[in-house]
Amino acid sequence: MKTQIAKIASFFALSCITMLGMNSCSKLANNLKYDLNMQTATVNFTIPPCSNTSISLAGSETNYYNIDSFIKANTMGTMGVANISSAKIQSCSITLLDPKPNLNFANFRTCSGGFYSDGYTTPYDVSITNNPDVYATTLELPVDTSADLKGYLTNAHKFTYTLSGNLRRPTTDSIHCTATFSFKVHVQGI
Repeated sequence: MKTQIAKIASFFALSCITMLGMNSCSKLANNLKYDLNMQTATVNFTIPPCSNTSISLAGSETNYYNIDSFIKANTMGTMGVANISSAKIQSCSITLLDPKPNLNFANFRTCSGGFYSDGYTTPYDVSITNNPDVYATTLELPVDTSADLKGYLTNAHKFTYTLSGNLRRPTTDSIHCTATFSFKVHVQGI
């Protein structure tokens, strides 16, 4: 009889410890937070030669990116896209792939970049409105690092990137460049 009472007491104690442990695990999961550096894509653009400086040049490119998989891979599978609490752009860089002394970013008076997603179709744009007339192979477009762009990343797999500008001087060759958008994504347990 004492053995059965001892077994029942042990089982009861083990059950209580297990329930407390499970409760603590769920509290721990709720307190998990990550700041993830994410780059959705490096997008290649080709802008054709243009002799008319009074028109805007533009190009666009669409890429696919699985944000849920990115988050799961960087949180050991504990979180996904539903755990995004904020997403803020950190930078937008445009780099020439084949610069020349007479064909570089000095040819552009203005330059703009932007993106939208299938989750949020209103374009987010950044621009330089008065680009200096100096030789440059890379442009860092100014971004608002406080703007929350969470809506662009949730329920999104397809991203469309745009690049445009107004010429200061005509271009005689195609301009090949890449645009890179980097984000800081904050995720936390629910």
